[in-house]
Parts: sequence; C-alpha cells; structure tokens
Amino acid sequence: MLWNRIRQVIYAALTVIGFVWTNYYLVQFTLATKGELTPANFLNFDIATFIAQAYANPASSFIGVDVSIAAICGIIIIATEARRLQMRLWGFYIAAIFLVSFGFGFPLFLFMRERKLSESLALAGESSD
Repeated sequence: MLWNRIRQVIYAALTVIGFVWTNYYLVQFTLATKGELTPANFLNFDIATFIAQAYANPASSFIGVDVSIAAICGIIIIATEARRLQMRLWGFYIAAIFLVSFGFGFPLFLFMRERKLSESLALAGESSD
C-alpha cells in the first residue's frame, strides 16, 4: 500500500509538472507568434506554424516523432487498462493528451489508475476480513 501511495504522489507531481511546463512553452509560442498573450490570441492558435516549428530541425523532429509514438502507445494503454479496471470517463485522459499535452494526460491517467488500484485493494481487504 505504501508503494501505491508513493506512485500516486509521483504521478500527481508529474501531472502538475506536465501541465505547467508544457503550457509555459505554449505561452512562449503564442507570445512569439502573436506578440501578446490574450484570450483571443490564445484561441486563435496557429496550429500550422506550431507544427512547422515543431519539425524545424532534426532535433525537434526527433522529439516530435518520439513523443508522438509514445502518445500512441499511451492511448492504447489508457484504452485497454481503463476498460480492464472499469475506470469511468477514461476518454477524458485521451482528450487531455490532445487538448493539453501527453506530459499532462498520461501521468493524470497513471495517477487515477493508482487510485483505482488502491480502491480495489482496499475493497478486497475489507471483503476478506
């Protein structure tokens, strides 16, 4: 049970870090392409420029392809594991990957998975007493 708690703390921290750190660079991109950060500029996001810059050189292309493949694997894991554990709203984690980032959506799923496993273990322990 202790290791489950430790993993929950780690995944929760990575979820926060994944949200803050990736969005920091998204804000930097918006400032660089739009000049200022306003709701209108943020909602008028230039996806074509973003993708072009993401694949602007071999190093960024490597990271882009690497994260894309990891995200596909993560989506498969989310879909199969969430169904196996009967987790509710599992599509939310996949949407979070596309709407926020893989660095946010996947650790969030892992955090909620650990909570579900902890809950299952607690129920199993209660029923065996």
